[in-house]
Amino acid sequence: MRRLVSTLGVGGATVRRICLVFVGLAWVACSSGTTQEGADGSNKWPPPKKDQDVVEPQPDATGNRGDAVTFPPCDADEDGDGFGEGCMAGPDCDEGNPNLNVYCPPCENGIYPGCSCSNDGAGVTCYPGDPDLLGVGECKSGQQTCKDGFWTDCLGYVEPTPEVCDNLDNNCDGITDEDVLSPCGDCSETCNHIGAGPGKQEDFDPQDDNSSGVSENLDGFIVLDSTSVNMQFIWIANSSENTVSKLSTKTGKEEGRYSVCVNPSRTSVDLYGDVWVGCRDDGGVAKIGAHPLLCEDKNGDGQIQTSEDKNGDGTIQPDERLPMGEDECMKFLVHPGGSCQRSMGVDKQNHAWTGDWNGSTLRRLHPDDGHTVQEIGIPAQPYGLVIDKNGIIWVSGRGGSKLVRINPANSDVSVYTPNIGCFDPYGISLDNKGRVWIGNCCCSNVAYRFDPQSGQWAAAPTHSRPRGLVGNLDGFVYVANDEDSQVAIVNADTAQTVGYVSLGGGRFPVGMAADFDGYVWAVNQSSSSATKVDPKTQSIIGEYPVGSGPYTYSDMTGYLLHTFTNPTGFYKHVFGGWGLRLRWTGIIVDAYLPSKTYIKVRARSAVTIEQFEGTAWTPWFGPFPPSEFPIDLLPYKLYGDYLQVEVALFSEEDGVTPIVKGIEIQFDNGQGETP
Repeated sequence: MRRLVSTLGVGGATVRRICLVFVGLAWVACSSGTTQEGADGSNKWPPPKKDQDVVEPQPDATGNRGDAVTFPPCDADEDGDGFGEGCMAGPDCDEGNPNLNVYCPPCENGIYPGCSCSNDGAGVTCYPGDPDLLGVGECKSGQQTCKDGFWTDCLGYVEPTPEVCDNLDNNCDGITDEDVLSPCGDCSETCNHIGAGPGKQEDFDPQDDNSSGVSENLDGFIVLDSTSVNMQFIWIANSSENTVSKLSTKTGKEEGRYSVCVNPSRTSVDLYGDVWVGCRDDGGVAKIGAHPLLCEDKNGDGQIQTSEDKNGDGTIQPDERLPMGEDECMKFLVHPGGSCQRSMGVDKQNHAWTGDWNGSTLRRLHPDDGHTVQEIGIPAQPYGLVIDKNGIIWVSGRGGSKLVRINPANSDVSVYTPNIGCFDPYGISLDNKGRVWIGNCCCSNVAYRFDPQSGQWAAAPTHSRPRGLVGNLDGFVYVANDEDSQVAIVNADTAQTVGYVSLGGGRFPVGMAADFDGYVWAVNQSSSSATKVDPKTQSIIGEYPVGSGPYTYSDMTGYLLHTFTNPTGFYKHVFGGWGLRLRWTGIIVDAYLPSKTYIKVRARSAVTIEQFEGTAWTPWFGPFPPSEFPIDLLPYKLYGDYLQVEVALFSEEDGVTPIVKGIEIQFDNGQGETP
């Protein structure tokens, strides 16, 4: 039974605290202390409002508590319990019951320790704790017994205790071992690994903010899936105002407009949805992050400062745009060489290729900071480029009237020209069979098709001045006819124009793009707008305003990269959050990798999830195959509460996908090591 408290005046300025506890069959005094009395005679140490507020000493096997004390006998003590009028222990509230003295419970209303009883040996269940917890987890009732005519204390009950890892619900909240399990999901003291995936401690969870181009198959494994590509923006360079507009391909609303280098005209989206921008007047190349949640908080204020449509009108107003140096989604601006960047594309390793017009040079730029990692001279001035699934770069050599083929693996360069008419190359794209298409702007009014397998050319007549063009998985190529403000629809196999979509007078379309929902887009230079077209019905879905003087070529949605250049995807998984500062030591990925597929892996650690942004990754490990697991992380000294692992999936053949079955990470506490 809970101990109870009273006070006894001793020597004026101090009072002695007396706690009472039921020992055996009597309420007796237990361990005491002193406290200073206030000036008004009040005790500064008030007794608890409820007896359950005080923790009593636990009884031993006989029910006795070792800290109990007794007082000498007193002549006025009729029942012999040491209490009575004039007794040192104080008065007795019931001189007829030796078990009751300072505290006399209402025995007539219930069963209380020390109260009299008439049936020796009888017992009742009891529970002095919160009745709502009785029977939950380890919380259970005890028993009171009628012994020698009096009720005993409640013995054997169990109240909530702090949760420990023992497969029991110690704190009686209905959950077993919450917040105390090892990372392995058990009570192991030697846990040093954990896995994600079906049948492992954690599930895969691909979402828009941690994956793109992948999904879970029926077994729960991660596979490539072009329908799950997280690319919902078209990036349009506004040459006349040195900005780039980010439009939602779902709604047509402008969600961002970014100040960049001078006279931008080429935009190309990378594997993660970020965009590279090439400029014609200062040779600059900028990179912009697509998703503000993934941009870097460069000024450390806890927010991402970036261009956004704050008033929700679907257009970025001047006061909603930030200067280039203040927009935290502007990843970097570099000048790789030359004063005019006039072509742009992204390869399957997520590096950008930019074409220096005046220097007739292609440069490969690193995705992290834009530094140049490779240069290749070509025998023409590059106007546009596209990269096929074999990694071959095809350049529309407008300066020199050539189609140029470049193999980056060995810097081999070849040149092709059609023999069926004049050649004035402009925009360039691929179709669903890997054939190269070129808009032949200003002579013959045709779009040319080149088949790399046969070396044969074909010409598709269109209306005036075919400029930009884009191939689609539907088997058609869509060509911008600028002076007629039309989009020509060309059958990719027959090279015959089968229809036109009129955009309205004065639009002057120059660039074409496809999105991942099956629509095509025309960028209208004269009307500063973009038109969304449904190719199935050959009708206009909508026309949406952008910045001044839009003039955009290249893969402005990422459709060509993900569909024709490199069927690819990625998945990021975060491990940790167990309240442990760990040294991350290794990674093993369980994957089925058919021929012409492979994966790459990288990782980074942080103390909090928020700190991941801005934290450097390890280099990419792989490709797997031929590389083999496990990955040794020890040389990279990754310490922290969390580890983020990214797995990139690649396929060089349509319809074939890597299958990631599980990701296992290994760790230890790093004792004796310096982070």
